[in-house]
Amino acid sequence: MNKKSIWTKDFILVCLAALATNICMRMLDSNLASYANIAWNSKSLGGQLTSFFNFGSILMAFFGGRIADIKGRRISIIYGCLLFAVPTIAMALIPLPGVALGVRVLQGVAKGIVTVAMASVVSDIVARDQMNEGMGMFNLGNTISFAFGPMLGLALVDMGGYSTMFLVCSVTYALGVVFAWFMNYEKKQKSPVIEADKVNTMADKTPAEYKGIWKLIEKKAIIASLINTIFFGGYACILVFLTVYAQEVLLLNSTQISFFYTVAAVAMLAVRLLTSKVADRYGALIMIIPGHLAMIAALLLLAFTAKTSYIAFLAAGACYGIGMAIVSPTLNAIAIVDSPAERGATANATFYFMMDFGILFASAGFGALMDIAPSIESGYNQTFLISVGIIIFSAVFSLISLNKKAREKRSAV
Repeated sequence: MNKKSIWTKDFILVCLAALATNICMRMLDSNLASYANIAWNSKSLGGQLTSFFNFGSILMAFFGGRIADIKGRRISIIYGCLLFAVPTIAMALIPLPGVALGVRVLQGVAKGIVTVAMASVVSDIVARDQMNEGMGMFNLGNTISFAFGPMLGLALVDMGGYSTMFLVCSVTYALGVVFAWFMNYEKKQKSPVIEADKVNTMADKTPAEYKGIWKLIEKKAIIASLINTIFFGGYACILVFLTVYAQEVLLLNSTQISFFYTVAAVAMLAVRLLTSKVADRYGALIMIIPGHLAMIAALLLLAFTAKTSYIAFLAAGACYGIGMAIVSPTLNAIAIVDSPAERGATANATFYFMMDFGILFASAGFGALMDIAPSIESGYNQTFLISVGIIIFSAVFSLISLNKKAREKRSAV
């Protein structure tokens, strides 16, 4: 029996919205460290701009699942996109550190709302036995943004400076409003938490498994979310410092740097298209462990070989793309599949706010390490090698926690 295609109108629209918003975020992620370095001569501020963003994202992603359940996915996406787009204009008009940090918190809050709502749309409309394929295809927007976001950001900075990049970023994010406007599937998902709250005003009548903090966190999504948090903690050094590392240590120009992201995006696209159904058929670990190994290879190439070989720099981009294409979408699918179907939004919220924790602490820590390192080059080397250790730990944790026996044991609880 042939399975129903995942490519419905609403799925296509949410993928386009994800593409627009992710391009904007990649524009900022890859250029804010160099912006802080040039504008205020501070590497730690570059890390703080990422940390403040992730603080805002964590703050809202924690509640994002419940907001998406109560207000509806479409409305959450629309208001979240506007909340991101409008304050971004202030970064272009008022180039002060305090303003930039404040805007980054608001952008993080908006991102927390939008990301959870979009992922919840996918978990609502894609069959559970196709969830790895659905999440993989949904994340193609993220994949493509890795090429076009940094490239577009670098090109805009070269043409009109950082203010131009911020203004274009605002418009790009606002495109998410347009795509969300035309979504017309069931807007509000019924969940046992919300239904219990409507029927019973007494707290002690709420189902026990959804009392207190567990209204906002899905227990069965925690393991996959925690592994993803650790993985992203290791990946954060590339997210935050790749562009400025390539400029300062490798002495590459904007065009040369942009090819790193192009190669990464091509690798991501190829891997997602070739392996979109593998995890659904053969299990998650067959995807997750190779993804970890690819990310380790990327970090080692950047630390040791890229200094003397531009080909090695591009090879690091390919390995990075493979790792990102495999690990996070697969873990996101596990978080959803292992959770009750009616708790999809909460499972996504758990996944994304924990992921942002990893980026928050890693980016702040790596930024502080860069400022106290005896030299620029040694600071980057230490950062890459620490990240390798984090990724190795994530891989070992995956082997222990995501094997078939461990997952079956948790599902029986």
